[in-house]
Amino acid sequence: MQDGYTLTHEHMTIALSPGDLGTDSFDALCGDLRELYGWGVRRIVDLTNPTMGRDPDYTRRLSQATGIRILNATGYYLEPDIPASVDRRSIQDLAAEALRELRDGTAAVIGEIAWSPEPGPRERKTWEAMCLAARETGAPVFTHPSLGPQQLLQAEYLISRGVDPGRIVIGHIEFFPSDEALRRVLETGVYIGLDMIGKDGPDRDEYRADLARTVIGWGYGDRLLLSTDLCRRRDLKACGGYGYGCLFREFLPRLERRGVTRQQMDLLLKANPDRLLGPVGGEPGRPGSLTT
Repeated sequence: MQDGYTLTHEHMTIALSPGDLGTDSFDALCGDLRELYGWGVRRIVDLTNPTMGRDPDYTRRLSQATGIRILNATGYYLEPDIPASVDRRSIQDLAAEALRELRDGTAAVIGEIAWSPEPGPRERKTWEAMCLAARETGAPVFTHPSLGPQQLLQAEYLISRGVDPGRIVIGHIEFFPSDEALRRVLETGVYIGLDMIGKDGPDRDEYRADLARTVIGWGYGDRLLLSTDLCRRRDLKACGGYGYGCLFREFLPRLERRGVTRQQMDLLLKANPDRLLGPVGGEPGRPGSLTT
């Protein structure tokens, strides 16, 4: 059984705006992923769902070329990205489609499902469907909150519809409006993602490191996940950007300077993802450990 670290919020390809990481970046992306392999990463959760440009054949090629297992996602993103055909389909039909993908191995997780500042009818409909799929399969659900206050609302929404809080990851915690708001989300029992490491420069990563230390200090280190959410070609290391490996090259030393121990870092990058997803080499068919 393979052992290693997991990045829980990444994009191997994405097609939402010009400059996004496309399938024409295969060689450059492989260079970044091989660096991650050298740091001990053996699994990546690719949260590019079908409305964002998911390409399972492409992620399979990446896995074969780099030795890193890539888990694909099912679900829907923001209202403008959800196809009009959703209007003609029932919640049960949308849920059944997600169930098929989770059971046949096309996808291993649900995400990243998103709310606009004012959730639209398609977003609400697809969220209801994904709640059904999550309850049926136990697959982890990863969210994209557009605004800080939405994070608690998203957690409460999912839990109120029967989704196990231990299978929920509320993303982008750096957008929380206050420490109090962050604690209220953690008190629901969900995981949280500090998942934009590297974006917007060193000063922002200093803030993120402080935030991680705060969460660990509160006693919630077992609910914190780390990732980079890299989604632009220019940000690949091979293209002159910070690259996925910035998490190991630069961010972990920041945590170490704040007194975070190697054991605690392993908790964030190994034990927590393994608890959420199953071990890296887990048996196919278990929620979150399906083959791609």
